[in-house]
Amino acid sequence: MMKRNRVMSGALFAFALLAGPMAHADDEKPVSLIVPPKAGRVTRAKTIIKSNLNGADLLITQTRKDTVKAVKENGDFIVEITDEGTTINFGGTDQEGPAMPPQTITRDKVNKIKEMKTPDANPYMAPEVSQLMVELATAILTDKPVKAKDTWQTELDNPAVKAKKITVKDTYLGPEKIDGKDYWKIKQTAEAIVDTDGSKMTYEITQWIDPADGSIFKIDGTLKDIPTTSGPLTMQITSTAIKAADKSKAETAKP
Repeated sequence: MMKRNRVMSGALFAFALLAGPMAHADDEKPVSLIVPPKAGRVTRAKTIIKSNLNGADLLITQTRKDTVKAVKENGDFIVEITDEGTTINFGGTDQEGPAMPPQTITRDKVNKIKEMKTPDANPYMAPEVSQLMVELATAILTDKPVKAKDTWQTELDNPAVKAKKITVKDTYLGPEKIDGKDYWKIKQTAEAIVDTDGSKMTYEITQWIDPADGSIFKIDGTLKDIPTTSGPLTMQITSTAIKAADKSKAETAKP
């Protein structure tokens, strides 16, 4: 049972690992969301995933590091994602998550995935579903300037059911002040058919972008009816950027 829980948990936090805190923003009004990242930029985030598996609460806490490895002339950028530690609490018992090797993901200038490693095979979740979760993990931007309440739609291929496209809807909600600083706020929703019988999973995130460098400050999201061999699963996800000062304090406090 413990081995099974670890495998299932690995599939869940793969979403957080590959998503990566990447986005772009500008502080003009109307806002231009396309600001190329700089090669070498490093960001860190703490992600918490809450779910319930077979009647037992599941809590995954993960710290990751994202490094921009390269930026191409056409705006594509390559990010390396490194797992810096994961804890899995299943039914009230903590265990250390399995070590995950570094992953790379290539996105275009509006954050659509162009290339990524196919998720490892998992007996409790189809790799196509894991890939779909990663595809929807970060808000897809627009190359047109936007004002508060402006919306745009993007059509994506569906790795789970290739005959059915996915329509992703994004809305720029305007700036929001957090701890005295303004962040650009974007909401993204999507619904994807995940089985030939027409079964669907729904997805909604709200993302706060730092206009200073385009990195993601925070993500709140809910995924419903994720297909698994244990039945449809719902996940609540929160990811928050780790400030350099906070990381230094944590490292200093270690014995």
